[in-house]
Amino acid sequence: MKVTIDTNTLVNASGDDHSYANRLLDEVLAGRVEAFANVSTVRENRLIADRKVTDPEFRQKLEGYFSVIQLVEGQHIDVVEDREDNKILASGLAAGVDYLVTSDWHLLKIGEYGGVKIVTPQGFWAEYEQESGQGWHDWINNFMK
Repeated sequence: MKVTIDTNTLVNASGDDHSYANRLLDEVLAGRVEAFANVSTVRENRLIADRKVTDPEFRQKLEGYFSVIQLVEGQHIDVVEDREDNKILASGLAAGVDYLVTSDWHLLKIGEYGGVKIVTPQGFWAEYEQESGQGWHDWINNFMK
């Protein structure tokens, strides 16, 4: 399964080890989900995370994420009402991801674009459990190790 993860999802994951956003990061780090972004998106991810994430352990987790993210060439699009959000959708389109995971309502109200489903972390997790069989019980078992 392929995803693009919005900056707000990365930052929100830092607040709760058990959140859907944090679970998604765990799946990316475990190699069960592939994450893609363009250089502009990664630059934004790092800039905002440096400002908002203070937990040293979670910063280390983010560095792990940044080391496994696959870079794509961004294309210019003008689809999202908030023009800054176009780059995150462009990342997903360029990589042909299944999901763009975000909490941004400008993106969420689009729903789907170019074959990319735009979902919340909770929405992604529900789809992921159903499609992959990697459900709550698997996550708990991995968490308890």
